[in-house]
Parts: sequence; structure tokens; C-alpha cells
Amino acid sequence: MQIQSVPTIWRTITDRRSLIMSLVVLGWSLKYTVTLAVTHNAGPELYGVLTAALATAAGIANIALLRGSRVQRLATAAVLVLWAIVAFGGLAGSIAHIVGPVAGHGPVDLRPRPIAAPLIFSVLGLVGGAALFLGQRARARSTAESVKE
Repeated sequence: MQIQSVPTIWRTITDRRSLIMSLVVLGWSLKYTVTLAVTHNAGPELYGVLTAALATAAGIANIALLRGSRVQRLATAAVLVLWAIVAFGGLAGSIAHIVGPVAGHGPVDLRPRPIAAPLIFSVLGLVGGAALFLGQRARARSTAESVKE
């Protein structure tokens, strides 16, 4: 068995960093989907579960687009919009945690609402969108360079 040199391993990691970032974001999104599905199951709390499910779907789409053989601009744009919705969902969740439950929106849960907790979706949206954008841009550059040669 031949041992690869450190620069070769490092180059492999940097070439696949968008895919690695997408896998990490997918893992966290899936974790939050399961966790929130168990704890946020009444009234407007379901928006947190929806945001987590959208982040999971966007993570799966990220991996599919980054593993694909060519750049698909329309699908990439659609997934980037989905990541923006997830990021804004995190901001909206934080505002909802500040405001608290509004009368008439279903059962009221008296548990404390951590204000910064929903911002994880903003981070997931930004990282997931950046991973897709940078990965597709790198693929487009490499395709353009191979065409020139």
C-alpha cells in the first residue's frame, strides 16, 4: 500500500471542500429536523420543523448538484433561493422567539425560548449556499480551462 504525501491529501480535501461543507450542513440539518420534530410539535412551532426540513432538502440537493457531471444553472439558482429561505427562516424564528406566542395561534408552550437558537438556520443557509455557489463556480472554471486546452 502506497502512502500519499501530505500535499496530495491536502489538495484532495481542498478540491472537495464544497462537498465536505455540504455533507456537514446536511448532517446538522438532519439532526435539527429530527430534534425539532420531537420537541416542536404544536402550533407555530412547526415552522421550525419546516425550516429544518427545507434545510435538509437543500442539503440533499447541494450534494446532488455538486456530484453531478455538469453545472445546471437553473437548478443551482433554485437551491440557492431555497438556502436563502432557510437563512431568513432562522431570522424569522429568532424574532418569533423574542415576541413569543401570539394569542390565537394554537396551544401555548410555556418553555423558555432561546433567542439565538433559530439563528443556526441562518448559519446553515449561508454555509450551504456558499458551498453550492463556490463548488459550482469551481466546476465552471475547471470546465472552461479544460475546453481551452
